[in-house]
Amino acid sequence: MANSDEGGEMTHDDRMPSRLTRRQALARGTGGLLAVSALPTFLAACGGSSDGGTGTATSASTTSGGPTPADQVTGDLVLLGYPDWYGPNEFKDFHQKYPNATVKNTASGLSGQAQQIAQITQNKGSYDLTLAGPNVAEQSKLAGLLAPLDASAVPNVERVGQPFRDFYTWGIPTDYGKVGYAYRKDLISERPTTWKEFWDLAAKYKGKTTLIKYDSDIQGSALKSLGYSINTKNESELEQMQKALLQLKPNIKAIIDTDYSKALVQGTASMAVDYDYDIALAQQKNDNIVWVQPEEGVAAYIEGWAGLKDSQHLPAVWALMDFHLEPKNYAGFINSVGCSYVMPDVEPFLKKSIATNPVLKYDPDALEKIEFEAYLGPEETAKRGKLWEEFLAA
Repeated sequence: MANSDEGGEMTHDDRMPSRLTRRQALARGTGGLLAVSALPTFLAACGGSSDGGTGTATSASTTSGGPTPADQVTGDLVLLGYPDWYGPNEFKDFHQKYPNATVKNTASGLSGQAQQIAQITQNKGSYDLTLAGPNVAEQSKLAGLLAPLDASAVPNVERVGQPFRDFYTWGIPTDYGKVGYAYRKDLISERPTTWKEFWDLAAKYKGKTTLIKYDSDIQGSALKSLGYSINTKNESELEQMQKALLQLKPNIKAIIDTDYSKALVQGTASMAVDYDYDIALAQQKNDNIVWVQPEEGVAAYIEGWAGLKDSQHLPAVWALMDFHLEPKNYAGFINSVGCSYVMPDVEPFLKKSIATNPVLKYDPDALEKIEFEAYLGPEETAKRGKLWEEFLAA
């Protein structure tokens, strides 16, 4: 098996976690971008702009002059986030360091991104910070819900890799994931390295390829195969994207929204478009599985913690963010959830199955070919949603 200890089999403690994944936690029956297509009316009702944007917020930070003094770290903080999407001892350890502060998690994002924003808006002051990807973060900013990050009070944010800080300006980046593909080296003779080869092999091995059921990831992969940005709004490029996807569709075995790698592990599929963390876990079940980050580049999601404007405990929010980014604490989070990480100096504290796995390892060269999925605005979101429905119905 891959990633075993020097003495032979991998120890139980070193295995990748087998748990509800970040993507599964979203419970996105509508399939990604469609979940936010109804937000223009909602944003207007909130008083925010619905003009959209490029997907990256303007970097705006208040300046408090340094980390939060311990006597100001007070209050009962509420994080709106996925269940268990934090270190197993993180909140307890935070309370031990700051006895006048506590943290609890309230589940969010489980019924769609629009619902998450509505949950914040309808319960102002009830939550102090939220886990959010670019769609939720940018639209929350447009609705006036976010507090600008006080970067000086979160000095550990400097430990986060520059590409992540450059893109995720709403708060602190926490994790990300790449969309590539994997193949069974015992089931196909080829050793593909590009999206073009993937398209060709899907036709050659018809009915032996699976796709994840998430629109922006599949559309982004098609755009990368053509040499375009995953966040393009160009009509011609989108038409070519759709043509490529409709060409691929008859060769697909299944488009799946759970147990993404199951068919690949079992051998009923020979290739699969999937997430890096899912393939890293699948490799522990079958060492014939090979991960490919195509040469043309890949789509990637990113998410993080963003402070909420109506919180009564923002000094404690900044302290919690800084605590989360302490290398040992951050390693506890990554070791628990088993996803790609955003801090290079955390590796000494990571499980070997993560730190030494090329699928998940922090790789500056690989990061150069990653493009993060941005918020495209309501009109483009709706347009992409219609194209996705057309693809699914074909």
